[in-house]
Amino acid sequence: MEMLGWGAGITYGDPDHLIIFISGFVEQDKPIFHFYDFAHSLPQTKLLLRDHTNHLYSNGILGVTDNEEENLQFLQFFITKIGARRVSFLTGSVGAYAAVMWGHKLGVNDIHILGPVTDMATIVESRRGWQPVFAETALYMRGQLAAGYAHANLRGFMRDNSTKVDSVEIYYGLDDPIDMQQAAVIEDLPQVRSTIYYRGDHYRVPAFVQRRDPVLHDRFMAPVARPADLRRTGHTADLDLGYAVVRLA
Repeated sequence: MEMLGWGAGITYGDPDHLIIFISGFVEQDKPIFHFYDFAHSLPQTKLLLRDHTNHLYSNGILGVTDNEEENLQFLQFFITKIGARRVSFLTGSVGAYAAVMWGHKLGVNDIHILGPVTDMATIVESRRGWQPVFAETALYMRGQLAAGYAHANLRGFMRDNSTKVDSVEIYYGLDDPIDMQQAAVIEDLPQVRSTIYYRGDHYRVPAFVQRRDPVLHDRFMAPVARPADLRRTGHTADLDLGYAVVRLA
């Protein structure tokens, strides 16, 4: 992997499809790129990102950008440089904020979110929000809420920009009431489809998806399914995969 700075690395593959892997919460004693092994199992061109402050990339991508405006400029430049016909995002947890905001503003094709975090007000007051390991991100979110950040809840932004992306796929498990609550904020929007695991939580579902579940891999290899089109044409029945159900809420 060619490093572009501490916060970004690129592996070149099929230039027609660029997948951008957006790390969620990065533990400072183990600053790994999330999805690293899974990314390298795919033939597409891959850009991996990680956040050095865990402030939802608001302080930029270390070694590449310094703020949110520059984040968008960098991604737009990179997408144009690669010349990809399809651009996909994959993220998890608090990485949902960057993926949703960037993805809809840039008009990417598909966004995949494992264990989405969609509402700052409820997540910071949840059991997970009070865990010491997530203190810096929770403190940042509380500051955003106090400042009246317009997109603290992602529903309004996604509703108002529903035609800007083809698909937002969210993945979560029925063993995790926090993830279920966060998913419910957005899963009935036109561009959203849910893959709901009968067992699994915020930590196990990402492991399932990357290690043994063919759904995400297959979705990257196949054309994008547009949830809005599926709804419009009446293809809304649940699809039972055996270990999960694919649902249009």
